[in-house]
Amino acid sequence: MKEWKELTLTDDYLFSQIMKDEEFCKLFLEMLMGIKITKVIYLEAQKEVNLFPQTKGIRMDVYLEGDNEIYNIEMQTTHKHNLVKRMRYYHSAIDVDSLLRGNPYDQLKKSYVIFICNFDLCGDGFPVYESQTVWKQNGQEIGDEQIKVVYNTSAFEKAQDPRLRALLQYLSTATVTDEARPIADKVAAFKRLFPDGRPHMKYELDLYDKWREGRAEGIKEGIEIGEERGIAKGREDGILTVVYTAFEQGLSTEVIASLTHMSIEEIEKLRDTFSV
Repeated sequence: MKEWKELTLTDDYLFSQIMKDEEFCKLFLEMLMGIKITKVIYLEAQKEVNLFPQTKGIRMDVYLEGDNEIYNIEMQTTHKHNLVKRMRYYHSAIDVDSLLRGNPYDQLKKSYVIFICNFDLCGDGFPVYESQTVWKQNGQEIGDEQIKVVYNTSAFEKAQDPRLRALLQYLSTATVTDEARPIADKVAAFKRLFPDGRPHMKYELDLYDKWREGRAEGIKEGIEIGEERGIAKGREDGILTVVYTAFEQGLSTEVIASLTHMSIEEIEKLRDTFSV
């Protein structure tokens, strides 16, 4: 576990906590995307979306809504090779979560799923990769307003906009240029609020406790599923052996169905499978 004083803006806890500050969040997003954020309607860090009990839930580092846009900003420091599919799922979860039942589809806001990475996702050396859905035949945007943006902080030198270049450089190397000074000063001021790092320690301990609980529950569930599957598999294999032996002994389909409590149709299919 990192010491509090060693944390940088690329660390999950510090990033999500400082982004709760609306002014900092606006400044960060304006430098990142080169846009003007006029108003933040809703801002939440570590927002959890669990749509249905049987579906996979997500936890977004930073989620904010403007007048006409929704932004999900993620800090990603490890390459898990599932990022593109994660972005697809995040867009879907945002749409379902934001559209109230009965409302028309045209009330869906433009949504940005943004990943800030310390690695080059596509390997082409660009500082920014942006994706929008287009029609295959003519290359025109289809207008679904789902935008995926991936930043590669390691390629900060290639960023054309000076503010973006300064921000990516700060995230990549902790170098504080004049353009990045407002961001760095706010990070330093935030860290001074908690000189002992107690909130961070509690956060790490909570994560560890959840990991232990999840691991224990996963092991227990795995054992139960394994036992159930083992029993079911054994029962299935046993019945198949009985059916095959019955076929070899020349018993009729009706008799075998009666012995195994299977339907005549199922027995006939097995006869074809066994080629007897």
